[in-house]
Amino acid sequence: MKGKIVFQRIRERRIEVDFTQQYLSELSGITLSLIKAVETGRSETSYKNVVKIANALKIDIDEIFIEGFRNTKVIAVANNKGGCGKTSVVSSLSYAIAEMDKDTKVLVIDSDMQMNLTRSYGLDRDLEKNLNTALVNEQNLIDFIIPTEYENIDIIVSDLGLSTIDMLLFTKKLRESVFKRILQPIINKGLYDYIIIDTNPTLGLLNFNILNACDYVLIPVELTSFGIQGLEILTEYFDEVRTINDKLQILGVLRTKVDKRENITKEAEEILVDVFGDIVFESYISVDTNVKKAQWDSLPLSIYSKNSRAAKQYKSLAKEVVKLAK
Repeated sequence: MKGKIVFQRIRERRIEVDFTQQYLSELSGITLSLIKAVETGRSETSYKNVVKIANALKIDIDEIFIEGFRNTKVIAVANNKGGCGKTSVVSSLSYAIAEMDKDTKVLVIDSDMQMNLTRSYGLDRDLEKNLNTALVNEQNLIDFIIPTEYENIDIIVSDLGLSTIDMLLFTKKLRESVFKRILQPIINKGLYDYIIIDTNPTLGLLNFNILNACDYVLIPVELTSFGIQGLEILTEYFDEVRTINDKLQILGVLRTKVDKRENITKEAEEILVDVFGDIVFESYISVDTNVKKAQWDSLPLSIYSKNSRAAKQYKSLAKEVVKLAK
């Protein structure tokens, strides 16, 4: 059962009833080491154990367990190179993750003024309910969530106004954390398992804001000389973000638009491994005309052609992402 243990309330109640940790352990039948770990938030435990603790402390389960709470993982898909397939990755990966487990909820956020992700989910410009408006007014992003027609996938759409958002963010207090502040209420409510963000192809202040709010960044790379050039600059940018968000990790490097028939592919793959080592995903996305066709029809790839090569590859990628993003 998905949910969140309210660690501090367990400790408060134990003190209220004048129990030692040892006595609570004996009364609940749970090991002392686990009681200590749960009280301090260092460890999760099963719902069955939470019920035992609630019974021992003589309190309602709702006081120490928030049912349905989802521990959100926030993932940005980022590269300062255009044409590497960021939007396709966000659209196809989010759908594949939601399809894997019908109890998994995903929010996608379009932060690119081109609005390609917005359109890929069959939506158009919303003059009021968009990310730019939320950033300008520093409004809670919960109020900007729009359901898509696909089960368990919601979206926050983009707007052309994001073309000048970096200049506006520069004038704000704590300008590197504006996006984090307006996103946090969604995370605090445990509404989604994953939030996946499509970024713009720059190393500007908006992307810095987004990465400051993320747990992970996924880097799509096209296997061409231009696609690989500049990756060191990108990783230096991530290092700069880590000075204020030390939890940010590179989830993996994803090879996109792969054509195994080209000699350059193998050479480019070797360079990627030299630079990034074992964080290059085992999965990769091949050149597939169905990707462009799905974009043209404003459909997720798996809806347009679920048996296409790229759709199957995105399913493999989804399994890797779910395994790694803990």
